[in-house]
Parts: sequence; C-alpha cells; structure tokens
Amino acid sequence: MCPDPEQPPVPDLEAIDHFFDNWCNLTWTEWIPFSATKQVWTRIPREPGLYRIRPVGKEYLVYIGETRRTLRERLHTLRIELSKAEQMPWSDPHTEAPALWAWQSEWLAERQSEGGQQDPANSGSLLGPGDKMSPAAGSRPVPETGNAILEEAAGEQPVMEEALPAEISVFECSAAPLDASDSGRRGMESFLLYRYRQEYGESPLCNLGRFPARYRRSTTKKEGKRGGKLAGGQRDNPAGGPGQLPLIPSGTPGEPGWMGLTWSDPAPLDAEHIRNVPDGQGLYLLLDAGSKEVIFIGRAGNCAGQLAEQGRRSWEGTVPHFSYHTIEEPVLPHQLRELVTDLIGNYYEQYRKAPEFQFRGSSHVARGPGTE
Repeated sequence: MCPDPEQPPVPDLEAIDHFFDNWCNLTWTEWIPFSATKQVWTRIPREPGLYRIRPVGKEYLVYIGETRRTLRERLHTLRIELSKAEQMPWSDPHTEAPALWAWQSEWLAERQSEGGQQDPANSGSLLGPGDKMSPAAGSRPVPETGNAILEEAAGEQPVMEEALPAEISVFECSAAPLDASDSGRRGMESFLLYRYRQEYGESPLCNLGRFPARYRRSTTKKEGKRGGKLAGGQRDNPAGGPGQLPLIPSGTPGEPGWMGLTWSDPAPLDAEHIRNVPDGQGLYLLLDAGSKEVIFIGRAGNCAGQLAEQGRRSWEGTVPHFSYHTIEEPVLPHQLRELVTDLIGNYYEQYRKAPEFQFRGSSHVARGPGTE
C-alpha cells in the first residue's frame, strides 16, 4: 500500500542524535513514561545529573534540565506536579512545570476532540515544531551545521507504589548521572541545549523562557498568581513566539568574530569606557585583563546599564575587561536567552567547562544560562 501523502512519515526515533543513549558522551537511561510504575521508575538513577523530556513517540524534546539532588526524586516530584490536571502548577519548585502542564493540557484537549482513544505514540494530537499547533510552525529551516531550578526539599519523597494516571503518559524522560560541581552540571546543561539547537534547529519547547502562546505562567507560590489558559480576547503570550535561529559555530571565545557576531574591542570595565556603550539589547563578554580568557557571558535588555552593574561587583581580584555585541533589531526575551546559551554552549564545547564566573554564587531561584 502506498503511504498517504497527507500523513507525515513516522519518525525513526532510534536514529535521532538527541535521543541516543550516549548523546554528548553521557550515559543516558532508557526512555521512561511519566506514568511508569514504581518498579520501572527505579531505573532512574539516585544521583545528581541531567535529564531530558519528550512527548511520547515524537522526535523533539520539550525540556533539558539538571539537578544537584537525585534524578529519580527530581523527576518524580515533577510528574506529581503534572498529575494535578485541574490547575497549572506554581513556578516553584519546578520552573519548567507550568510550561509542561500547559502543553500537556493543550495536547490532551486535542486528543479528546479527536475521539479520546488514540495511542499517544501514534496520535497526531501530540503536535510540535512544524505541526499545525506549534508555536514555531514553519518558522525556519534547520541550519546545516551540527548543535533557576529550585531543588526539591532536602530528603527524599516516597515513590508511589502504583502508576500515575494514564493522562500524563504524554511525556517520558531519560536521565544521565553526572557527578560534578554545580557549575559543571549547569555548564553541561548549556552545552546540551546548544547541541540540541544545532541538531534540531530550535530550543526545546519549555526551556529558556519559552511558553505556549495561549497560556500565562503561574508565579511562585509565595507571589500567589495562578496561571492558566488565556481568554479569547487576550493577546498571545510573547514567550510563545518563534525561537531565534541557532548561531553558527565559528572562531574562538573572545575573538572579534566569534560565533558570527560583531564584538567590540575589549575595554576596561569602568565608567569611562562603559559610557561609550549604546543603550539597548546586547550580548557581552567579561574577560580577564591579564589572560584575555572569557570569564562570564551575559545578555542584557540594556547593555550599558548591565555593564555598569557588573562594574560595581567584586571579581575576587580579577580585573575584568568587557566586549559587547549590539543587537540591532529587538528580539524577545526568550530569543535573547537562546543567543546567550549558544555562546555558553560553544564555550563549553571548546574548553569542556563553563566560564569561571558563569554560575558562581548564583542561586537556583534564578534559572537559565547567562542569568545576570
């Protein structure tokens, strides 16, 4: 029988780089549904590390994350949050939970409208990049080149004896233990996001501030503003806009044309030199004045203002110089985060570490590579 030309081909999930069990030289577990029983769930390591989440049977990721506590309990508490289908979770302790919940709600509603009995692995209801309901649908071709989570409370929560409700089988996860410092894991997280963007052409749907266009995000529980679906007359959430094209790897960190961007000549991080920086969005590098090594990579809605703030900080005896790239056409906040993640990820790819001050002393409350 000839294939139906109206139906997209079924993806070969075993042939997709970012699904490999050795992706980026980590040792990943098998893919485990969020509805798995206790016995199956114990295959997730009780160690710190990285994790990735995908919709069942689809060829893209919705989230890449890291945890300094146990992967098993980190993912278990997340699936518990997603099992509360009646209202969107708070943004703490899992910053990704509201976005995952919103996509889950959208996909389940679509499934129900189509009859409610489809197998998630074969159903067209799990739409994503390139499909009709994707926030990034038709936004661009894949480039030719290859690509603050609050932790759960101390102590482990009991793992449920039975499987969670079948509705949350929309997602499945895979984990990779990594015994490293916070900076080492967060650097690897940035590298995975960068590699995924290089391979797939865009970011996971729930990373770097991306959010479904027709939903608003919950705040933290303390702030007390619950998110949910937007009313018909309300404007789309800008975080549902298209992602930024991945930067094409080229050059060395600190060089004038690194990653295809136009960087200014390094200058001392003082008021006299910052005065020459234009207002507006930008990316910037802080470099050790002696070694010329990049020690921090940042993003800013107002580059001059952010550099002035950085100039007031202590750098533990290091004398920083700065270099900046001005963004001529304004971009959305999540697009700016995508750009800075490409820079941190490429730095990690070249040196197998994050810049010295990238994640030092930062709280897990403020998540995301390049957070100032």
